[in-house]
Amino acid sequence: MLAKASLSGDDRVDGDQFLNCPLCIFGKVLIIQEVDTVDPILFAVLRGDFIQQGPRKVVQLGDKLIDYNDNFQLFLTTRNSEPDIAPDAAAIVTFVNFTTTLAGLTGQLLACAVRHERPELAKRRAELLQQEEELKLKVDQLQEVVLEELATAQGDILQNKELLSSLNEAKASSAAIYSSLSESSRLQEELRQECDMYRPLAESSSQLFFAIRDLHKVNNMYQFSSSAFTRLFNKALSTEHKVS
Repeated sequence: MLAKASLSGDDRVDGDQFLNCPLCIFGKVLIIQEVDTVDPILFAVLRGDFIQQGPRKVVQLGDKLIDYNDNFQLFLTTRNSEPDIAPDAAAIVTFVNFTTTLAGLTGQLLACAVRHERPELAKRRAELLQQEEELKLKVDQLQEVVLEELATAQGDILQNKELLSSLNEAKASSAAIYSSLSESSRLQEELRQECDMYRPLAESSSQLFFAIRDLHKVNNMYQFSSSAFTRLFNKALSTEHKVS
């Protein structure tokens, strides 16, 4: 397991805090929470401005040289959907956005609707995806075998009957795998068309979520998370509605 420590953004991470944290020396994981901007003290680490001193790798932080371990990892997290990240900082960090999007929520709700209304379709689609991954893995393995045999072959490969036989078998297996992949893609397209019957429901529900999500601007009491909305969506699917 990765050892980690967390620094709260409520207490801004200043130079002394970071310098006194030994995680970069021992190759641990540092998570700095509630970050709205990138502190300049972190730039040297983010840019990889390391100095090699014999067997030691050090980084200049302020007026100090700190030992650096290549296993050190730094994560900056924020709940602000629009953090104030300067262009020079944006160029040296990797952004991973976990914010719920309209397309993402639509896909989740569509999967929920299909699992409830047509569970056999959801099961078949999962099986096809797993089969496709296994076939792609077999292709990679065949390529590695062929390359290894060619690399270790001795003499004239055109006269090596054992090698030629092995290559022909690999070619036949590869053709069969690609044929199976093509069939899998065709079946997945058919399943996708059947699943798209429920897309209007998923799209309208997703739009409803984004409409009510802004109600917190009226009153902080109205807070809706995507997970809570998804539970309500599943509950609605499970509720029998009588038409009078």
